[in-house]
Amino acid sequence: MELRQLRSFVAVAEEQHFRRGAERLHLAQPSVSQQIRTLEAELGVRLFDRNRRGASLTAAGDALLEEARELLSRADDAAAVVRATGMGLRGRLRISLTRSLTGGVAGAIVDAFRARHPDVDVELRLGTTMLHVWQLHAGEIDVAFVRPPLDDPRLEELTLGREPLVCVLPSGHRLTRRSRIAARDLRDEPLVWWPEEHGPGAWREVRREICGEPPWPPLARAEPEEERIVSAVAEGAGVSFIMLERSRSLRIPGAVYRRFAAPEPTMGIALAWRRGDRLPTLQRLLDLAAEIAASPDRDR
Repeated sequence: MELRQLRSFVAVAEEQHFRRGAERLHLAQPSVSQQIRTLEAELGVRLFDRNRRGASLTAAGDALLEEARELLSRADDAAAVVRATGMGLRGRLRISLTRSLTGGVAGAIVDAFRARHPDVDVELRLGTTMLHVWQLHAGEIDVAFVRPPLDDPRLEELTLGREPLVCVLPSGHRLTRRSRIAARDLRDEPLVWWPEEHGPGAWREVRREICGEPPWPPLARAEPEEERIVSAVAEGAGVSFIMLERSRSLRIPGAVYRRFAAPEPTMGIALAWRRGDRLPTLQRLLDLAAEIAASPDRDR
């Protein structure tokens, strides 16, 4: 049985008339009549009693009607799912955030995507930029928020903007008396920060911006994420810098934040995905991310 045969059968059965059934389907009556004759031949039974007033169902036709309605409903549902999936309105998207990008523009993009596409199953993970690079190559995630530049020809990047860094000082440090800190004031200070291998491109970019050209002294202490970095500064291990957005929610006794003097050092924010990947849900996310990043109302 073909779906078009079942549609013709249901239309004629509900209208109890071949001409009206054909008009309902916007088809020629001979075409509808032929589809039903073919269906009757395939099933080996007569489905309609035809008369001058129209057509009435036989016992076999009556038995087929509910089955046909259910099959057509399931076919329509399946077609809707397939179309929605192909358009990126349904399906799955595996996203990973960097540890320093759980809020801000990254959080806004993920929240907006979930609100706009509730039928997409979003699998959210957390990791470092270089872990994301490995996971993208391994096919374990579809897209990741990263700290650019990645300098990886196998990946594509969408730059979302740059976010200011703030200085993190122990509460008794001499620089806490200043309302703004010049980057050069930190060049002789012991530095606490995340390991270079977590995001080499951004790590070198920020160190050059704040500490000048290499060679740089080794870190006084390496910590994997912002909470441990700020805790280490509070303990007196050195000074550091974290994202402005993160500093607004991360408060640890013994650590003090100060904005940098202009020009403030910044760190980039980007989305990365496998080059050439045209996953429909990914395209939806990229379109939304570009829209949010370009919004003049976004707090940068």
